[in-house]
Amino acid sequence: MKKSFKSVLGVTLLEIMLVLAIAAMIIVMSIRYYQSASTNQKVAATMDNITGVMAAGESFLAATGTLSGISAADLTPYLPGNALPNSPWGGPFTVKAVGANSYSMTVPSVPANACTMLKSLVGQNSKLTPDCSTAGSLTVTVVE
Repeated sequence: MKKSFKSVLGVTLLEIMLVLAIAAMIIVMSIRYYQSASTNQKVAATMDNITGVMAAGESFLAATGTLSGISAADLTPYLPGNALPNSPWGGPFTVKAVGANSYSMTVPSVPANACTMLKSLVGQNSKLTPDCSTAGSLTVTVVE
């Protein structure tokens, strides 16, 4: 008896496993890229919001001549929508007076990796002193 092997059609288990492994790697890399891009976008939005609050503080200083006793209510007329911005991670910014020529703003719900990125970006401005020591938030002190 002679067995003849005509062309065998189909794929082997090894080929299927190889395709699944490659697909899994592509999916994992895509998810990591998306998370990184999402964090970078939120950091950029937070920087824009910090710059906007700082500009409102400068406008308030120009109008009143002092930052003593500054509060969120004092800055809202100088901000778009007459309200302090919200953190991209959730929760509104808060502002409180620190001295006659300074105030601090707090950005809530900031993850540790994003706080480190923001701290390095904010620290490039000599008027701003960033602080990530409070868990889950970034506090920026503005000195005019």
